[in-house]
Amino acid sequence: MKHPDAPLIANELYVAVLQSGAPVVEMGIWTAGNRIRITADGPDPLPLRNSHGPGWQIICGLADITGLATDECGVWAQLGTKR
Repeated sequence: MKHPDAPLIANELYVAVLQSGAPVVEMGIWTAGNRIRITADGPDPLPLRNSHGPGWQIICGLADITGLATDECGVWAQLGTKR
């Protein structure tokens, strides 16, 4: 499964967690049918700036669905699902 925006979204998710000061960023990619979900997680809750800042606007503009992890330590974006 390929999507032209997946690399840019993955990069923005990674940067959002990295800029929060996380020493390690765990990335995940899951596929199901025509859907791709990309996640980036760190060890600590993300500051509001990193979970909803300028990079987040890029992610929201390119992805179909986006969100913050329930523990607030990560962000995710899903492609291939219309809102």
